[in-house]
Amino acid sequence: MTYRDIDAEEYRAATALDLAREVAGGTLSPVALAELALSLAAEAEPAINAYAFFRREAALREAAALEAEAKAGHPRSALHGVPVAIKDNTDLAGEPTFNGSWTTSGEPATVSSPFAGRLVRAGAVVIGKTTTPEFGWKGTGISPRTGVTRNPWNPARGSGGSSSGSGATVASGAVPIATGSDAGGSIRIPASWCGVVGLKPTLSAIPVWPGTPNELLSHAGPLTRSVADARAVLELTRGPDPRDPQSAHVAPLRDAPGTRLRVGVVRNPFGVPVLSGVDLAVETAVGALRAALPTIGIADLAGAELAMPVPREVFEAMWVTGRGAGYGDVIRARGEVMDPGLVRLLGLAQEYSLAGYYAAMAARRAFCADVFALFEQVDLLVLPTMPLTALAADAEVPLGGEADAKLPWVTWTPYTYPFNLTGQPAISVPCGFDPGGLPVGLQVVGPWGHDERVLDFARVCERALSGVLTARVAPRSPLRGLLAARAGDLKRCARHCALRPG
Repeated sequence: MTYRDIDAEEYRAATALDLAREVAGGTLSPVALAELALSLAAEAEPAINAYAFFRREAALREAAALEAEAKAGHPRSALHGVPVAIKDNTDLAGEPTFNGSWTTSGEPATVSSPFAGRLVRAGAVVIGKTTTPEFGWKGTGISPRTGVTRNPWNPARGSGGSSSGSGATVASGAVPIATGSDAGGSIRIPASWCGVVGLKPTLSAIPVWPGTPNELLSHAGPLTRSVADARAVLELTRGPDPRDPQSAHVAPLRDAPGTRLRVGVVRNPFGVPVLSGVDLAVETAVGALRAALPTIGIADLAGAELAMPVPREVFEAMWVTGRGAGYGDVIRARGEVMDPGLVRLLGLAQEYSLAGYYAAMAARRAFCADVFALFEQVDLLVLPTMPLTALAADAEVPLGGEADAKLPWVTWTPYTYPFNLTGQPAISVPCGFDPGGLPVGLQVVGPWGHDERVLDFARVCERALSGVLTARVAPRSPLRGLLAARAGDLKRCARHCALRPG
């Protein structure tokens, strides 16, 4: 069997499904794809710092075995032989899970999480594990262990978090798929800021294990080059697993063929205004979508409102108590080498009474009821993913932002975390750029269990916006201009956090 060559430009423009079809057809080599992915990731790494570590030897060994299977005519799935990356808060058998922290051991995991394990069994080739802030606790890509993860579109800006390395490596073109987790926006924030697709399925549609202190909020999902790739990942990884009891109750719901959807467009969700650069990109995208729908659409657009106040106090109560108390023993034992913002949550958690916590849970229930009631009038919501584009890479809040808030990152993510409280499926798709050339994301939210509806309409958006978005990944030029500042990122992060590795 003779394989054809594929250069970096063609690889970076191809979807995962494109690549896998050629692997199955015998024209592309999984080993060559893994080599190319590792090479592109290493080339980008000095600029963006997307990886906690690579697994070069293991990836090439696994790719060779998958190549033999493809030659024998036995591809495992629609993603057989495709290079992927795994977020480093997700267990992969045989590899450590550092979770962006100096407090974790280097012992290899003995069992993979359902998400990683199902991708591997489907024939994906894991080239490495991607960076995350410590224990995924915030929406930026700053970690005491790995430093600052940067945005491929402009390395002076951040990639967002907590799936920071996953968003950055997909945007750089190194891999077409990376895994993420999302308990307050951690897939959709980096998807929006890095200009890639980010899917947060219905809560536990993809099982989450090991569990987190915020299991009522925590979703697993992919960051990808295309909506079709995200759908393929969901199809291969969804379904119950006894290690996540919530996953037993998530059955996919599908609309009848030919169903015409009522789509509500929300301008200023929860009364929080969008910044002008984002607003212009979203308005242009909605206009393009409205113009395209008569030809390619399955939906009617109309104005809608999320008129209820943003549920910040509810989310803070759940997040602060979950992370502060959940990591309390680690904070007490090793707090001196941890992110001070995470350490601070222990004291804040102790300020909540049991009665106060249950009052927050009652308020959550009321908020969810209001949102679910809206979905009796609309089938989907469309809104900006974020009110702003990427922050400075080493910033925790925008200039003039609430740096002293309990959770500084929730002060600028008001459109993402409310849909973790509700557990609904949501996807961010690239929809344009701000005047500075930074990506903007458009968010599609659906009712519980209707992941297919969300994906179907996201695909319509992707097609309608194809004229606005001509590139799947960031241009290579910013990656060639490696920042002199990059070498000092770890030192600055350690100094800022008063840390000493150990």
